[in-house]
Amino acid sequence: MIGRILFFLCVIFFLYDFPLNGQTGFSTAPVYNDYQSGAAAKSKDNPPFDISYSIEPFYDINVFRFIVVLEFKGDKSGETKIILPGEYGGQSSTAGIKYLKALSENTYILDTERPEYKIVRYPSGANIKIYYQVEELRSSDIELGNHYMVVLKRNYFHFLGETFFIVPAWDNGTEYRFRLNWNHMPSNWNMANSFGANEKSQFVKFPLWKFRYSIFTGGDFRIIKRTIGNYPFYLSIRGKWNFSDDQLCDMIKEIFRTERDFWRDFNFPYYLISVLPIEGNGDQGGTGRTNSYGLFLSKDRTLDYRLKRVIAHETFHTWLGEKIQFAEPEPLVYWFKEGFADYYARLILLRASQINLDDYIEEYNKVLNQYYTSAVRYEKNEKLVSQFWSDSDMMRLPYQRGDIIAHNLNAAIVKNSGGTKSLDDLMRDLFKRSQNEELTVSNGSLSALIRFYAGDQALSEIMRTLNSGATLKANPDALGPCILMEVSSYRKFWLFGEYYEVPAYKLRNENTSQYDKKCFEWFGIK
Repeated sequence: MIGRILFFLCVIFFLYDFPLNGQTGFSTAPVYNDYQSGAAAKSKDNPPFDISYSIEPFYDINVFRFIVVLEFKGDKSGETKIILPGEYGGQSSTAGIKYLKALSENTYILDTERPEYKIVRYPSGANIKIYYQVEELRSSDIELGNHYMVVLKRNYFHFLGETFFIVPAWDNGTEYRFRLNWNHMPSNWNMANSFGANEKSQFVKFPLWKFRYSIFTGGDFRIIKRTIGNYPFYLSIRGKWNFSDDQLCDMIKEIFRTERDFWRDFNFPYYLISVLPIEGNGDQGGTGRTNSYGLFLSKDRTLDYRLKRVIAHETFHTWLGEKIQFAEPEPLVYWFKEGFADYYARLILLRASQINLDDYIEEYNKVLNQYYTSAVRYEKNEKLVSQFWSDSDMMRLPYQRGDIIAHNLNAAIVKNSGGTKSLDDLMRDLFKRSQNEELTVSNGSLSALIRFYAGDQALSEIMRTLNSGATLKANPDALGPCILMEVSSYRKFWLFGEYYEVPAYKLRNENTSQYDKKCFEWFGIK
């Protein structure tokens, strides 16, 4: 009888230590013990940390996962809330966390009303170790709509920080010391992330939100290095494309160089561009991350204007959105944040010789046509706060308005200053104030700058559009002395329907060989 009791106790212990795998019966997942406590981590080669992650691959019979051990020091209260990966980009990652349990003694993980939050209880001030596995949830191809979800394959991985890492629910803005150990990775894998390339042990110091706002790649990715000044950036890319790695890398380098020259900001010791192939026809997506930018491209993509524009636009947000912060509610200022990023994306591409003047005019004319035929062009700016994410026309409106406002404002500043200043000066002034005075951008702070650089009339026209929904008037001189504006008038359905008046620009002299310096000086090209 005693023998049977001992046998059943052993079985219960075995089930607790090695959770059931829903597909294959008992999992052989090892308990990860290769860690160092905070006290043991104070050597020269292993500096102290606030939050530590040890990560290694685990090959189950039918599933490939990553094992993760999180370690941090608990506080005196004996209780810490932790945050599991939740919803991001419309997809939840919580179910991808498997076998969550505490490894430290007398430590318990308790559920809350929300599955992405747990409570950890432990002896006061104890070092906490938490074990979990991460599994890919995707049941279909990688495509737009699920591209932000964790990708874990036997030959490569790709994930965002907030879809993979469990973190203590500490202050998001406080800097912490993070340790990342990548253990037992295949020797032929290349790895690159927001914090370095091909480093198996990483120690970084970032605010918690910036750590989570990160990107990680590894496996059969190809890593190409370029330098801008004395600083490197890396391209991490896999798959076959209609362009070479070098062509993409060199194009990105010119965009980066031109943007950094524009802002006169060159302090980028490290930067990563990742490229993940997705299924689809002509599909592309992207997201700016800490020290990095993630591209998601269908395999038929080429180095066309669409791709160049999205890279130039999104990386411009490194400054206009990250280093230059915005006041809430942010949608009220999207006309500036997104519309001016569109304006400068096109201008940066022209300055970087990635497009020509004909391309610039053609693409801007498309924006003008979209705006002046938009069904929502009369809407007040305040309506965007409630409808931006639910109405596709409202979502495009601040991009269109801001693009046109930027062109008009640049012309007004040039005229108001007698040709000594341009919109570039306003933008760099804003950047300087945001860094030195901790200025946050709002319609109020922008109004003061616009009045100073362009005068009261220019400000009045902008505010009239934003506050009352008045239609913008395109400035005939917005593209400089070599380009002429014409207006076409027509009705929506030939003889009836809504009446449109659509401006468009064209070269005064269509013989491009006769462009003089003034044509390009207007666009900041010497």
